[in-house]
Amino acid sequence: MENPILERDVLPLREVIKKSVDEHKDNIALQVRKGKAFSNITYEEMWGKVNALAKSLVKTGIKKGEKVGLIGPNRPEWAISYLSIHTAGGVVIPIDSKLKEKEVLNIIKVSGLKRIITATDHFFMLNGLKINQKLDLEIISMDADEGVQNLDELIGIGKRSRIDIWKIPVRNDDDLAILFTSGTTGKSKGVILTNRNVVYDSLAAIRRLHIYASDAFISILPLHHTFEATSGFIVPLICGAKITYARSLRPNEIIEDIKDAGITVMLGVPLLFEKIYNGIMNGVKKQPLGVKAFLYSTMGISSAIGKLTGRNSGKVLFKSLREKAGLNSLRVLISGGAALRPDIAEGFRMLGFNMIQGYGLTETSPIANLNTMEEGNISSVGQPIVGIEEKIVGANQEGVGEICIKGPIVMKGYYNDEEMTNRVLKDGWFYTGDMGYFDKKGYLYIVGRQKNVIVTEAGKNIYPEEIEYELLKSPYIKEVVVTGYKNEKTGREEVKAIVYPNIENIEFYEGNKGKEITGETLKEINKIIKEEVTRLTNNLASYKRVKSIQLRLEEFEKTTSRKIKRYIVNKK
Repeated sequence: MENPILERDVLPLREVIKKSVDEHKDNIALQVRKGKAFSNITYEEMWGKVNALAKSLVKTGIKKGEKVGLIGPNRPEWAISYLSIHTAGGVVIPIDSKLKEKEVLNIIKVSGLKRIITATDHFFMLNGLKINQKLDLEIISMDADEGVQNLDELIGIGKRSRIDIWKIPVRNDDDLAILFTSGTTGKSKGVILTNRNVVYDSLAAIRRLHIYASDAFISILPLHHTFEATSGFIVPLICGAKITYARSLRPNEIIEDIKDAGITVMLGVPLLFEKIYNGIMNGVKKQPLGVKAFLYSTMGISSAIGKLTGRNSGKVLFKSLREKAGLNSLRVLISGGAALRPDIAEGFRMLGFNMIQGYGLTETSPIANLNTMEEGNISSVGQPIVGIEEKIVGANQEGVGEICIKGPIVMKGYYNDEEMTNRVLKDGWFYTGDMGYFDKKGYLYIVGRQKNVIVTEAGKNIYPEEIEYELLKSPYIKEVVVTGYKNEKTGREEVKAIVYPNIENIEFYEGNKGKEITGETLKEINKIIKEEVTRLTNNLASYKRVKSIQLRLEEFEKTTSRKIKRYIVNKK
């Protein structure tokens, strides 16, 4: 049983960060690779920059509650800017750096932004918008560009200022950030998170995952995404841990950074973990036959022991393999943003990694549920974090209904959208739109989104994500979207799977990578996929089984957080 988080421990973000700075002033806070070495700053140095920049922002006119945009890649300047805006009494609006000009303009107009801190990559785009759209917009560069107002200049001004930023009142219920979700529906919503929301969520995650000052995080996921902002940015800084900014998204460079920086905690999305796992297994495939057979049999033993005892025997069995791969320092892997393929999760477990899955939304700051490192159940997203209530509304005979969440992690509301806010917030409960159920031990299982449900003529509900979960167990299926369609012959609503096959894993295709796919090749691929779909859905009720398969040779279009845009698939 976890001890409750006391109200006295939940303070505005700047106060918990300052407390961490006082306790860990000589620890490395932020670092980035420069050539073969790392350039780093300590907690004391970081706070000196944050404090000075906050003073400078106040001196140049920022008002309490004023919204300030932040757009750029993961780097120390992003973190310092975020904390400075908040420390000065402002509200941070992190903007997705992959958004198109029109989308950025929309956020600027909707939120009424007057200031944006940005990197050089986006400076000229923003300056173009300012001129062409006649925007009243102050643009501050993270880089020391000549003739442009920049962070170094403002930090210098702040260091000479006598402004006392602690005289600016910042309270728990003040807005901390507004996050505009990219969403899979096509409509962007501004989620308002308070200091209480984010700090409470961070403290609960620290408790569930046992994060320490000795931990080292690698920052890979974009910081505008609340999963990375809370779990990969605020969580480590509250603890006094180290954050290393990955130099790229290339798996080989990420692995090199992990090895050289002694990374212990890694957050990622399923696609990233899939690439890393496949890289490890490709290395196994290249081994001599005897070595390969031994490794595969040992993985089987590791899996069997895990299922029987719940113990992760792979930690001992595959220690040398992890060392060779440069990943032995990793203490915990945390997957978020979407469901992780079961075979990938199980594969990491077999190799001795602690693979954690959780559940949450931007609206819940975002973590609502988390497994622990002691649990081996990869199909559940765990129990609610400490102090959070959850219930299932409108449950059917199987206990499946809408997941509702209540507690200090639930957002304040949607920015300037009272109607949508009232639709999802009722008596303190957040109606997530996700469907799921609890087992007898209180573990939550997600089956899909309410809006994606396929309803048969007999009134049966089919959750596409449940079928997708089964199909993604196949090494031959890379991506899949399950949807409903009306059978023209019977007039019935039936199930269709749109499959993007994993060509490289299909046996007959090995060695032919890059060659043109012919009609005969497609027939063979279709045959293999059909057999896989039949095999993997045999255990499902007959009305849930896939009746039609459609192959596609391109990846599905995705949001910047790598979620498939289902609304585009459904339109087609």
